[in-house]
Amino acid sequence: MLTEHFIAAISASTKKVSTSIAKDASIFLYEHLPLVAPRSSFKKSATPPNCLAVSDSHIFAAQADKAVVHVYSRERGNQEATVPFTERITCLTLACEDAVLILGTAEGRLFLWEIASGRQVTTAQSHLQAVTGLVVDAASNFLVSCSLDSTCHVWSIPALLSFANAGTQALAPVHSFSAHRSSIHAMAIGHSESLQNTVFTAAEDKTCLIWDYQTCTTLRTYLLPHVPTIMTVGADDRTLFFGYENGSVQRIDLYGSGSTSIDTLHDNRRTQAPLQPKSRLWEPSDKTIGATCSLTLSFDGMTLLSGHESGAILSWDVVTGQMKSVLTQGPLPGPVNNLSILPIPGFDAKKRSSIRLEAVTKPRFGAFQGADSDHGAVPGNYALNVRLQEPISGLEASQSLFQQSLSAPCFPAGVLDEGLGELASWTGGATPATNGHSVDHDEDFMTLEQTETGSQDAMAQQQVIELKAQLDALRRVQQTSFDKMEKLQIERKMLLQREHDRMVRQAGKGTAAKVNGNGTAPMESDSDDSEDELMDSDEDSD
Repeated sequence: MLTEHFIAAISASTKKVSTSIAKDASIFLYEHLPLVAPRSSFKKSATPPNCLAVSDSHIFAAQADKAVVHVYSRERGNQEATVPFTERITCLTLACEDAVLILGTAEGRLFLWEIASGRQVTTAQSHLQAVTGLVVDAASNFLVSCSLDSTCHVWSIPALLSFANAGTQALAPVHSFSAHRSSIHAMAIGHSESLQNTVFTAAEDKTCLIWDYQTCTTLRTYLLPHVPTIMTVGADDRTLFFGYENGSVQRIDLYGSGSTSIDTLHDNRRTQAPLQPKSRLWEPSDKTIGATCSLTLSFDGMTLLSGHESGAILSWDVVTGQMKSVLTQGPLPGPVNNLSILPIPGFDAKKRSSIRLEAVTKPRFGAFQGADSDHGAVPGNYALNVRLQEPISGLEASQSLFQQSLSAPCFPAGVLDEGLGELASWTGGATPATNGHSVDHDEDFMTLEQTETGSQDAMAQQQVIELKAQLDALRRVQQTSFDKMEKLQIERKMLLQREHDRMVRQAGKGTAAKVNGNGTAPMESDSDDSEDELMDSDEDSD
C-alpha cells in the first residue's frame, strides 16, 4: 500500500513534554496517509526555520545559534555525525540529486559541501547580513539566496563546484536582485525546468515580488495584509500560500479564476501596478495557536499542512480553505519551524538516483586545493564514497521508455524516432530521421489509433507494395512480347503476299509462252509447291 509521510522539526522545547513524546525528541516522522500516526523521532536538535533538509538516506538539521549541523541516518534511526563549520548556519538546502548540501551563514557567505567526498567550497561575503533562504531550481543549475539586507543573488552551481574556479576570485553571483526595500523572510522557486521559471520572495514590508531569475526583472507585485513568516508554491506553479504572524493562512491564485492566457504572469501591463489579493484569510478555530511557522503541500496538492508556534500541526483543504483537522494528538514541545512532505516510495516521478550515500564524509576545507586544481583538473586525492544502486551496464536501461517520457522535460529521442518510423510505414514512404533531413509525407493527416498489430500490418502493406511492383514489371514484359509478335506476323503476311504476287506474275508469263508455242495450258503444281516451301521456311524462321 502506498503511504505518505511528513517530517516536522521544532526548535528548543518551550513547554512540558507530553507523555506520548519521547524525551529530547525534536524531529518527528509522521505517517500522513492513509492513517495519521507517529512513526519515529530523532533527538537532541533545535532547528530554526529553513534549516532542515531531507534526503533518501539522511536528515540534515542546522542548530540554532550554532555553527553545527546534525546528521541523522534514516535507515538506522540515530544521529550519525555532528559536523562543525566556521560560521553560524542560518539556512540550508540540498542540490544535485541530494549530493551537495548548500548552507547559508550569518556572515552572508555560502558553503557548498559535497557529502560523498567531503569537499567544501566557500563563496565570498556576498550578503551584508545573514542569509535567510536558499532555493535551487529543478535542474540544479541555479541557486538563489536571499538575506536580511533585502537583496537576492543568483548563483551558477556548476561554476561554484568547478575545479577550474578553485582558489580563485570567480565565486561571485551571476545576477543580483535588489527590488525589495526591507528584510526578506520567505522565498520559493517554481518547479519548471524551462527558461521562464520564476522566484517568489516575501519581505517584512508586506510585499511579495514575483521575478524572473534569468533576467532579474520583476513580473508582479502583491501587497499582503500582514507580515508573512513563511510561503510555499503549488506543484503547478499557479498558486501561492502564505503564513502570517496571527496564525492565519492565505492562498493567492496567480492566474485568476477567469484567466485563460498562459502568459498572464509575464504580461507587461501588470508589472508596474501592485495588486491587492482578494482572497480571504484561512483562520484557525483556535486563536491561541500562535504564528504560522512552516507550510508544506501534500503529494496530490489538495491538502496544506501548517506548523505553528504552539507546536500544533493543522491540515487545510486547499479547495474550500477550511481547516480539516489537527494532525497531532497533542502539540509538539516547541514551535514547528520546519515541515516537509516526503516523496511517496514507488510513486515518485523523480528520476531514481544511480548512487546512494551510505555515510557522510565530513568537510575537509582546502584538502583538494592542490597543484592540479590550478589548471581545472580533478586532484589526485579526490574520491567519492558511494554505493551503486545497480550495475553500471544497466544504468541507462533502468527506466522504460514510458517512464522516461513521464519524467523528461520534452519528448525523448526514442519516442520521436518510433513515431516517425510508424508514420513512414503508414504513408508508404521512406523512414524519416530526426537529424534535420526533410521528410516527405503523402498524407496530410496521421491516425491516432495504435494497436498491437501495427507492425504486422506495416510489414504486410510493404509486401503488397513489392508484389504490385513485380506484377507491373511482368505485365510490361508481356505487353512488349505481344507487340513484337504482332509486328512479326504483319511482316510475314506482307512477305507472303509479295511472294504470291511474284509467282502469279511468273506463272502468267509462262502460260502465255506455252500457249503461243504448243497450244496447251500450263501446269500449276510447281507454283503451289514453291508456295508451300516458302510457308514452311517462314514457319521455321518463326
